[in-house]
Amino acid sequence: MPNQSEILQQAIAVSRQDLPELLFVGMIVNVSFKHGDFSRIGEVKEAFMRRRAEIQHVVDPDYFYAPWYSCEVMFTYFYCMQVSSLEHVPEGMMGFSVPAHTYLKAEYDGVSPWEPDPYGELHRYREEHGLKERPNAMVIEKYAFADEGREGRITIDIFGPIE
Repeated sequence: MPNQSEILQQAIAVSRQDLPELLFVGMIVNVSFKHGDFSRIGEVKEAFMRRRAEIQHVVDPDYFYAPWYSCEVMFTYFYCMQVSSLEHVPEGMMGFSVPAHTYLKAEYDGVSPWEPDPYGELHRYREEHGLKERPNAMVIEKYAFADEGREGRITIDIFGPIE
């Protein structure tokens, strides 16, 4: 019979996935770790939700993305839609591309805050398989609009870039 830790680890599927170059249009927020105003993250998300219909050439209207990267001082987080073209970027938004990479994908559908932590599972998987995180590449979080607003629950796919 599996122990509690094994049951929790089974709750997160981790797989290797190659993604092509991805184009995104959305809103950006920068927050410093020390003395940062973390409420800005929620404010930008609310603004994105209000304005997402302005984004043209959307690939799949059922999902939004939150690519992010960080350094020792701050992190940058985006709320975006995947698009097929960057021809039209609404005022106050940013259009950008993420190069093709190989990722580890962690699928999580469970309680919020996370238990177990899908980022911890990605780390564990990399360690067990001798893989390294790809430095300077963006992590991509994918969310379904249909899953928004579920109190105490979160459904997320996390794509962690590897070398």
